[in-house]
Amino acid sequence: MALGADDEARVQQALGRLVSALHRSAPELPAAAATAADKIKRHLDGARPYLADGDEDLVLALARAYADLPKSTLVPTHGDLQYRNVLLDGDGEPLLFDFERSEYNTATRDMVRLSDTWTGRPDLRAAFLNGYGRALTPAEELRLDCEAAFDAVSGTSHDDPEVTERGHRTLRRLRTQHP
Repeated sequence: MALGADDEARVQQALGRLVSALHRSAPELPAAAATAADKIKRHLDGARPYLADGDEDLVLALARAYADLPKSTLVPTHGDLQYRNVLLDGDGEPLLFDFERSEYNTATRDMVRLSDTWTGRPDLRAAFLNGYGRALTPAEELRLDCEAAFDAVSGTSHDDPEVTERGHRTLRRLRTQHP
């Protein structure tokens, strides 16, 4: 469904409220080690034929940065938050579905796939974070970039063309942000 800019921003703000409520819906779990980075070498092996020059170095650099970040508490997450897992009800309010990947994870992990919609649209990012109730800390901003790189590599060789293209878009965006 194509939405106008104002309606999409309204949906993003409502998604921010939903995600915030989900993240607060159960007690946080203690800080976790950087487990996402542990799988990166395996994902890189599968994705290597599909990567552009510099992608592997970028992902490995972000994996090192991720390992140096403070441990993050874990919260209940949707696990696959993207537009294709959102329905709009009769009033245009978003509803989440497809919770098969729900788990305790970092709060930023839930923002990884949705953040693809924010590229070139700072108004959408601002609307989401407004609904979420707070800005991300500098450590969370870096964590989001790292987790986006990991997600991009894990999906780059995927059989789903939409997932593959999102992975390539993410890596292009991250190359410009982390030269």
